[in-house]
Amino acid sequence: MTSIVWDFDGTLANSYPGMVTAVQQSLKDNFQIDISRDTIFKDIKKTSIRNYVQELFSADESTKDNVEANVKTFYHDYKFIEHEHQDDIVLMPHALKTLKALQEKGIQQFVITHRDQSIFEIAKALKIAQYFDEIVSVEDNFTRKPDPNMLEYLMNKHHVAPKDLLVIGDRKIDIDFGDSVGASTVLYSDKQSDFGQDKTVSDLKEICDLV
Repeated sequence: MTSIVWDFDGTLANSYPGMVTAVQQSLKDNFQIDISRDTIFKDIKKTSIRNYVQELFSADESTKDNVEANVKTFYHDYKFIEHEHQDDIVLMPHALKTLKALQEKGIQQFVITHRDQSIFEIAKALKIAQYFDEIVSVEDNFTRKPDPNMLEYLMNKHHVAPKDLLVIGDRKIDIDFGDSVGASTVLYSDKQSDFGQDKTVSDLKEICDLV
């Protein structure tokens, strides 16, 4: 294994509190849809936020006739609110030590995220930007996970073969993403979930034993 692609939110960093707050507030303020924080957290862990709100709007009588326009309205406020909470984002336990140890082993490391361009300033603020050969945001006109578009871009640019690649994330969508190019996959979770991943770790430092 020579290369690792990391998911960011929920894998390298605990950003879910701000994301959940932003989802909850934007839904309530714009659409009078009131959903508990626990429910939102459980639902967005299953899929992307965009898929979550699209499905929500498609099922709700008051929003189903203008789903795409409503998604745009949702994201206008979501991004503003979530940005206000970015200073609260913290690294997951042992993330920094793991990134440093992998770099010292000569492993290429990348981040692929659905997060917008804010990922670059967040990575700098958390003092982890220097550990990545490249950070790819979906806002760079790529197709969202689990489509292989972003992975294929990185693999072609950095000459990484599927057999040499490990894709790590905290959701099924991340495992499907790795599977889409035939890479090995690791689920970061303290729960027993079978998404077809090759390995499951509950502590990021376990990654060092896999490469």
